Amino acid sequence: MTNAVHAIDTTYIRRIQQQQIELTLLRAERDAALQERDLARARSEATSTLLEALLGGLRPYGFSRKRFLSAIRRAARTVPDHGPAALQHGILFEGSNRILAGPRRPVQAAAHR
Repeated sequence: MTNAVHAIDTTYIRRIQQQQIELTLLRAERDAALQERDLARARSEATSTLLEALLGGLRPYGFSRKRFLSAIRRAARTVPDHGPAALQHGILFEGSNRILAGPRRPVQAAAHR
């Protein structure tokens, strides 16, 4: 009788351990999904900020680099330095450099000149 009870207890303990492992894996997947969501949100916010700064820098007869840079610097000051939102710093930096570099000429068109 004791062996039967021990076997049942062992079976239930193994089931509980398996469920705990599955729960841990589900939590890890959830945490990864939440982190990916936060990173996507940060990328989206940074892109939106870049577009707003670009539109704010447009003037009737050209582009105001000063206004554009001012808007980017203002936005960068509000972005936190840690966590998923800190990704915005890199996006703002690279995006503003691309915008300020101006249009790139295609290689073929430049070779014909």
